[in-house]
Amino acid sequence: MFKSKIFTPHAKKSAKLISGGVFLGVCTLSLSAENSAAFIGVGLEVGRANKEVVGEKNGQLFQVPQGTVVLSASKPDANQVGGDQCVQGNCKAVWSSETMLSSNANNPGRNQPMFGLNVLAGYKQFFGKKKWFGLRYYGFFDYGHSNFSNATASNRVSVFYLNDAKVDMYTYGAGIDMLFNIINKTKFVFGLFIGSQFAGNSWTSNKANYFNQGYVIGTVPGECAYIPDSDNPCNGSTPTTDIGTSGNINPASLKTTGPLKHSINSTHFQFLVNVGLRTNIIKHHGVEFGIKIPTLPSLYYKGSAWKSNNLYTLQETFRRQYSMYLRYIYSF
Repeated sequence: MFKSKIFTPHAKKSAKLISGGVFLGVCTLSLSAENSAAFIGVGLEVGRANKEVVGEKNGQLFQVPQGTVVLSASKPDANQVGGDQCVQGNCKAVWSSETMLSSNANNPGRNQPMFGLNVLAGYKQFFGKKKWFGLRYYGFFDYGHSNFSNATASNRVSVFYLNDAKVDMYTYGAGIDMLFNIINKTKFVFGLFIGSQFAGNSWTSNKANYFNQGYVIGTVPGECAYIPDSDNPCNGSTPTTDIGTSGNINPASLKTTGPLKHSINSTHFQFLVNVGLRTNIIKHHGVEFGIKIPTLPSLYYKGSAWKSNNLYTLQETFRRQYSMYLRYIYSF
């Protein structure tokens, strides 16, 4: 009877080797780690920014004249709400002799949200057979915008009251992160990163020119704080009808520093700490959530003026306190 010679002992051995090699290759492929590669990324940021305005007299924190006014000879409309300050409406005002506490000379309400975006590009490099640890090197750019319109002090006529005050921030530089892969598969990688960034930090403000006019250092007793209407003589008499004011400040009621000799330094060095979680999906795509923390404040504006043998100074400092970001990464 005829017997097939196809499956000889040698052929069977070769088949086993081939099938074993295929199986080993499949297993190796399924356990393959993340590869070194160039990458680019773009993300959205949200965080907090801080603005501090400080006025000093001869090196000591200055007591800013109080913006609250005494309502004399006033007959507000019955529907008028408030009345603690003379704004456009039915009232007449004179300055009080009160001052703000020194601890309030800084601009209160100065901490506001900052929204922005970021981009980066660089190279990630992994070490060892399992590639659970790596480094990435990159250049980056951050942009942020913040609105300090709610950062008001009680004095409407000083630089400590800034309505519609906006700032833009630009941070640009280089960074290095350590990468730790906890789950390290071909189609999915999950891990964390921690690193540092070295950067330039630039700010712009729409209120810098306003500071140059100087600021209020006192008020003139007996002068109306606001320019009254023509039928409001501001003489302390009680009116019989509703009278009002345009809400414009009366220049004769103020003592100011006069124009400041000033300088603006919009760009400073910045050191940032960068931490977060990262994924790499199907080799090319990644999503990251991170937090970066700048460590250095930026002294943006500095002005000074001599008045009656006293030195008055004004400083404005900006600082991005932190930014949380969600970022998409593409690896080549």
